[in-house]
Amino acid sequence: MLPDNSLYPHVSGVGHAFFWCPDEGVVAALRAGLQAANVIEVPLGEPGVVCFLSDDMESLLPVLECSLSLEERRHVRALLSSSTRPGLSEFGSMQSLQELELRLSARWLGDMLMERRYKSLMQPIVSAADHADILGYEFLIRGLHTDGVEISAPTLFETAEEAGMLYALDLAAGESALRTAKQHNIKENVFVNVLPFSVDNEENLNSWLAAVLGNRGVPNEQVVFEIVESQQLPDFKTLQRLVAQLKDHGIRIALDDFGTGFNNLATITEIQPDFIKLDKSLTRDLIEDGRKWTLVANIVDSAKQSNIKVIAEGVEDKKTARMLESAGVDFLQGYLFGRPADGPLR
Repeated sequence: MLPDNSLYPHVSGVGHAFFWCPDEGVVAALRAGLQAANVIEVPLGEPGVVCFLSDDMESLLPVLECSLSLEERRHVRALLSSSTRPGLSEFGSMQSLQELELRLSARWLGDMLMERRYKSLMQPIVSAADHADILGYEFLIRGLHTDGVEISAPTLFETAEEAGMLYALDLAAGESALRTAKQHNIKENVFVNVLPFSVDNEENLNSWLAAVLGNRGVPNEQVVFEIVESQQLPDFKTLQRLVAQLKDHGIRIALDDFGTGFNNLATITEIQPDFIKLDKSLTRDLIEDGRKWTLVANIVDSAKQSNIKVIAEGVEDKKTARMLESAGVDFLQGYLFGRPADGPLR
């Protein structure tokens, strides 16, 4: 039996969101979550089917994520209908909630990139010997909602990975970094994060360099590419070739998140980057963990033997800074010296 739309005159014509699941417990949790968020339910009287007034599935997804586990959402099928009078005949075009989440994620991320609703924040990297001496800035992308509210980097990259849009997001992050550096007339080094697979062959590398560095007015020699560990390369040979190609363009290299994934002591001698950035897991709790300090000191010693500079990330207090300095670290980065900001330190 279809609902009488005259019962909802104040919201007539907004469309309907259908959900179906054979598990009564999941249906009950879904219904309770949406009702708690003050979404109006339209009773259909069909087992396993719930219908709510909505013209925007994106606004409902955060509620569903809070109400249902990932496993439960895998068993839910959903449909957003523009029909003002819902009919069960529409169920044939239902998608799994997972598919719908992916499609909507790709849409909002694609819109954000097309409309260039993103920016770069800057975090200083300072000399361990003189904290007033700035080596450079790491540029960190943030998305922007249409109302200007920031979207965090983890949200951006997790969504991009699910939607198969990492390369597009990586390009945007690089382009934004160089554009921002030029806007602020940055004379120090410009540290730009890049996912390895974005530049792991000559075609990708040339496209990336043209899009990111082309006509930005920042000399290649001022740029340091941070090879981000979150997307691993298959082997040392690929990484060696990538580093060599970038150096041919006059670009220096920093291995990010050092101490995790493919970044280990063997990498120092085989890859010969210009910098290594110690992962926060190595600098966190350094004061309480003497073994960790010894490990950091050994890494620094190995790096110095290969003429590689060491940057320690995640430095948040003076005691940790002093311990890292005593271990021989060359540069420091963290909240102690500056949080990511819209402009450089002055």
